[in-house]
Amino acid sequence: MRAEDKVLGLACLLTLLHYTGAYMRVPVLPLYATAHGATPAVVGLIMGAHMVVAALTAIPFGFASDRWGRRALLLGGIVVSALTSLLLPLGSLPPALMAIYGAAGLGVAAFTPSVMSLVGDVAAPGTVARAYAWYTTALYTGFGLGPILGGYVAQVWGHRTAFVVAGTIILIAVAVGTTLPPSGAAPARPSPLVAAADLRRNRPVWAAWIATVSGLGLWGAILTFFPLLARERGISPVEIGLVLGVQAFANTAARVPAGWLLDRTGTRRPYVLGGLVAAALGTAVLPHLSRRADFVLLSAVLGAAFALTFVAVGAALSEATTPATRGLAMGGYSTAIYVGIGLASIGLGPVMGHWSYGTGFALAGAAGILGTLVTAALWGRALRPPPPWRPPRAVS
Repeated sequence: MRAEDKVLGLACLLTLLHYTGAYMRVPVLPLYATAHGATPAVVGLIMGAHMVVAALTAIPFGFASDRWGRRALLLGGIVVSALTSLLLPLGSLPPALMAIYGAAGLGVAAFTPSVMSLVGDVAAPGTVARAYAWYTTALYTGFGLGPILGGYVAQVWGHRTAFVVAGTIILIAVAVGTTLPPSGAAPARPSPLVAAADLRRNRPVWAAWIATVSGLGLWGAILTFFPLLARERGISPVEIGLVLGVQAFANTAARVPAGWLLDRTGTRRPYVLGGLVAAALGTAVLPHLSRRADFVLLSAVLGAAFALTFVAVGAALSEATTPATRGLAMGGYSTAIYVGIGLASIGLGPVMGHWSYGTGFALAGAAGILGTLVTAALWGRALRPPPPWRPPRAVS
């Protein structure tokens, strides 16, 4: 086994542990906050503080990983996530919870661009898509396991215990992370202005960012407003959970096959654009369904479309950059995730409330199609993997 393959395996294990622990907090924190007097509006501010901090700091942390190496930023992010999880039981008033959970956004912002860049750094030529498929499979498994484990521990042993268990799992990730070999920065260390200028001219990177905002906007619309639509249709909470669970399962299960397909065909653009169009049309159709089986089937299709799109986006970003700017590009990708979800949640709420769910989901689908057209225009032509990047030779 190549040493790089071992690093890839460690990166996937770290991602699984980190996000399992981090997402244990997601269903527990709102319950904990309301038990201590927070209103729903205040809960929204507490949860929103995390997303805002992560969105604002992902790009600087991504650049830092280019300049000082992936390992230091990756481990630092895990440590911050662990400490904030262990601090949550010590706070109860909304301002304290907002400050602690906002600080937890720093951990996610430091970890995600660094680990995504590390995956691109160690992937063998011709296997980049599969490398990102394994990484995102670990990521989405953590997304799924975390809330289930967090809810169970909170119900049996209490909210504070759930935060402690979450912090402990993340501390295990810290221990695992120390086995990563030291990673130096790229031999050519660009200044922030030079790195930003390089990416500003990089049309495939911008195309991938726009695709991410568009795709996560669709995903955010579904996660935020489908439960409300379903409740209006008389669908039970258990059935709502089943529909969303099917989407999550399909999204996770399709990742590795999508990576294999992308590496076999050697192109990214058609899959990004096709996946976005499928997701946009599926989102627009969603409120026009009535049978529960139709919701489940469409949810599976949407999950597969998201999987194909974002494995292709990750591979395209890695192939459009070098190790000297990859962290900055992945930081932009992380910011695009939060921007997409935030725009959908904030922008579509008034539409859903004042007009109808049909209008809101149609608007989300139209925005997804518009984003697809912008992505296609920026990309220009199908991006094929370039020759593997080689560091410049020293001049004697």
